[in-house]
Amino acid sequence: MISAPFLALLFAGALVGPPPQTAEARWSWPVGGGTRPALVAPFDAPEEQWGPGHRGIDLTAAVGESVTSVDTGVVTHRGRIAGRGTVTVTHTSGVRSTYEPVDSTARVGDHVEQGEAIGRVGEEAGHCSPATCLHLGAKRGPTYLDPLTFFGARRVILLPVPSV
Repeated sequence: MISAPFLALLFAGALVGPPPQTAEARWSWPVGGGTRPALVAPFDAPEEQWGPGHRGIDLTAAVGESVTSVDTGVVTHRGRIAGRGTVTVTHTSGVRSTYEPVDSTARVGDHVEQGEAIGRVGEEAGHCSPATCLHLGAKRGPTYLDPLTFFGARRVILLPVPSV
């Protein structure tokens, strides 16, 4: 028999920001050739902006694999952070997507379309060392967002079961 706590499962939107409202607004996967790559590490929001946490998601990827923009926007950063190549695209929604490690020839100010190549997965060790992965972050203003919500994913939330 299924216990009451299991009946309290609820499928809800993101806890840190709403998902896009239309299918057209959904992000496309930045690696995997259009199919969903495996999730290596999930988003873990920091309690304070400077506190510990995982400010994005890690997706399986291969060194040299093409990295594409998740949505239409403008390249607002390309450089190296902590020894890894990084690219940031600011989208019309105001959300910024950041990718690492990425070897890129994109230039700040370049307009990119959803699904357009912005670089290749770099060789630098990253979050998944010794394996390779692509870290994808999302941020609106100073707030880190769970990138999975922009792909239409939902979080499972356990609610307390009232006492009988």
